[in-house]
Amino acid sequence: MYRRIFALICLLILFVSSAAFGTTEKTAPKGEDNWVEGEVIVTWKGQSDGSTLSVLSAGTKVTAFSALSEAAGRRVEHLRVPGKTTEELLRELSADSRVESVSPNYIIRAFALPNDPSFSRQWGLSNTGQTGGIRDADIDAPEGWDTRRETLAGQVIAILDTGIAQSHEDLAANLWTGTGGMHGYDAINGDSDPEDDNGHGTHVAGIIGAAGNNGIGVSGVAWKTSLMAVKMLDSEGSGNTAQELAAYNWVLQKKNEGVNIIAVNASYGSKGSSSAAKNAIAALGDRGILFVAAAGNYDGENSRDNDTNPQYPASYSLPNILSVAATDDDDQLASFSHYGASSVHLAAPGTDIFSTMTGYSPRPGDLFYDDMEGGAGNWGTSAAAGSQNLWGIISTTRGGTATKAWSDSPDRHYPPNQRTWLTLNRDVDLSASGSAPLLFAMDARLDLEGGNDFLHLEFSPDSGASWSRVHSFTGGGDDWYSLFHSISPRFRTNRFRFRFAFESDSGNFLPFINYAGVQIDNVGVGRPASSYKALSGTSMATPFVTGAVALVRAQYPDESVTTIRRRILNSADRISSLSGKVSSGGRLNLHRALQPESESEGGGCAIGRSPFFLLLALPLLFLRKR
Repeated sequence: MYRRIFALICLLILFVSSAAFGTTEKTAPKGEDNWVEGEVIVTWKGQSDGSTLSVLSAGTKVTAFSALSEAAGRRVEHLRVPGKTTEELLRELSADSRVESVSPNYIIRAFALPNDPSFSRQWGLSNTGQTGGIRDADIDAPEGWDTRRETLAGQVIAILDTGIAQSHEDLAANLWTGTGGMHGYDAINGDSDPEDDNGHGTHVAGIIGAAGNNGIGVSGVAWKTSLMAVKMLDSEGSGNTAQELAAYNWVLQKKNEGVNIIAVNASYGSKGSSSAAKNAIAALGDRGILFVAAAGNYDGENSRDNDTNPQYPASYSLPNILSVAATDDDDQLASFSHYGASSVHLAAPGTDIFSTMTGYSPRPGDLFYDDMEGGAGNWGTSAAAGSQNLWGIISTTRGGTATKAWSDSPDRHYPPNQRTWLTLNRDVDLSASGSAPLLFAMDARLDLEGGNDFLHLEFSPDSGASWSRVHSFTGGGDDWYSLFHSISPRFRTNRFRFRFAFESDSGNFLPFINYAGVQIDNVGVGRPASSYKALSGTSMATPFVTGAVALVRAQYPDESVTTIRRRILNSADRISSLSGKVSSGGRLNLHRALQPESESEGGGCAIGRSPFFLLLALPLLFLRKR
């Protein structure tokens, strides 16, 4: 008998809850582009029209759909009422006894995929099995784009990384622009030129916000957005806590100045914990900024548990941090990805992710180019007192091809206690380059005692009267590398020069090991090139989540950091490979995160939200006492 009574009460709850909505067909939350403001679609109970409605005002336009009205036997109209919001019209017309139904004039979009030619390679957005993985092991981006594809005007995503290639064909339209045309901040050099001289930050930026549907390259999670470049990692992808804090400080300053920064992407980390860094991230959270951080990669065969081996900043226990692991195209935790049942929150695609890239390879016709084949004409060499000036051009091979290159110590191992220089002996005019990105590049073969012996790259704006050290190389393993470095505005004069400073200490840590030194080839100054490349890592998984955060913030602009974070986590696709590996047990799902119910915990019975629930539950309390 109790079961029958309980079933009857549940039916009553459903009936009363449905009746409470009346005749208003308002089925989606109001968003910036969800419906046409001040307009509704009205169906009357008969052939009466809206000419006598009290809601009408001067300038009201009533358009009847005559054929539809005749077929339905009731009048169907489109009302546009100046001075009234859609919410007001819905409320007032639903109370009119003559109205059968009223709904917003919803905006309808074509269900289209972006026309970016490499979209088919972006399995993380839409996995059709194109890479041999499992269909739908993705973030459901096309389904999510039916709800929202763009962030709101003025909403900004700060990407703390190696910078962004500011002239990239697929990113330039979505770069944030501040005072004086700057696109961000360089915490490495302390200036406003955050040009990427590594490629990592550009790759991350493309995952978040490469311009979508522009017929070029790839599509970001957000087709149209505002990407702020904050360079805190150098050309080798390294930085330190002071540079990290400088980046946080600059972001917070911009937020305080009125820039609407809604999220930070942090695809970096280390094992070192800093209370100053943790407090800085908390301060960003207090200002409404979600902080999306990479859980970290293990460079061996197996991933590691952040619960016992924390990685920072992802492992700081703060309410505005989302820590992200990586999955592959089979919806498995990537072999390199760190995890943590409590400290890592969700996963996103992170293997073979195709995105934007930058770089520069010197070639004839550049602002400067020397392949060393013509001899020492562009160069001078020198040595400090007590050092041996051994610099010379040698015949060597690179990639199996014969070439000429400068060497600090031809045909021998370099001696200890060296201070020598290889210096460009003429000026390069960079004064006409303006604010356009410029890169220095070279091919280098390095074999140095790591951490003790160095090759320093130095720039001069005044024909060598003063020098600034812009980067230092050490180690190398006797392999060739293509290296490039951004030339900041302070060096862009008509008297630009550069040089290489070689430095060795008093001896080798292991005396029976000798090092071959450096070889330098193909040196140039020129413009970066737009390109694309696949990379793997939790660094690639993190921007998927950041892009989703940005779109969810745009869909629900008045919600708190806590609520937006909850939407992202509650809507994740629960998959068995992540059970016990991340706190949500799931992989990002953009489509579900954008839906109204994503804010709710789980998917249980919703009757508890009904205003009639307490009243109808009273008999249950009585029955329980009996």
